[in-house]
Amino acid sequence: MVVVRFMECEATVHGIIGKVQDALGSYDPVILTDAQGNEILDSEGTKGSIYWKQNARKVFAIAEHDFTEFQGSKRKRSSSRRDDETSSLQDVYDKIEEVVLASQGLQQVISTIKELSELSSQTPAKTLTEVQTEKIKAAFTCIVCKGPIDQPVFATCCRSLIGCKLCVDQWMATSSQCLKCREEALSNHIFLAAGLSEALLALGDIIRVE
Repeated sequence: MVVVRFMECEATVHGIIGKVQDALGSYDPVILTDAQGNEILDSEGTKGSIYWKQNARKVFAIAEHDFTEFQGSKRKRSSSRRDDETSSLQDVYDKIEEVVLASQGLQQVISTIKELSELSSQTPAKTLTEVQTEKIKAAFTCIVCKGPIDQPVFATCCRSLIGCKLCVDQWMATSSQCLKCREEALSNHIFLAAGLSEALLALGDIIRVE
């Protein structure tokens, strides 16, 4: 630590720098900073002994080239934090978009179930046309076992039900692609469509093919 004495007319940034250089016996360029590493600039607020003689104030003299390097690394850290924040925000946006797309696909499934429910409410049993049957098969048949889907798994990549949970788990043991659209990293695009299993079982009891 260096203690310097100065007169009122020397109580400026440039005056204090000169005093510090005299005390150190070195006239290499230095920068004065506060305890947080912020450069102290010559201004009306830093002129006068009142500013420099405050007991709580610590002033640091840093070699100019060291200060420049410090500021550069500080900006890099700040930029890195902004990049990380931007990346995190982008991840959130991607997840939101994925949920929106998934909801659009689920709407098709829900619409089909609603249509079947309306048919079933008309009579205890309802005979379906071939077109209706194919529509149901396309929506609720497991791609792997070709049977009615048990514990339906929904894929956001192709926005549809793709199969039974057990069948999908077995598929992913040997492949990372979606069963239907061949999108990579299937595990990142699927979730269990909770609540549909009971609905599918109920529909199975009332559906007959014409």
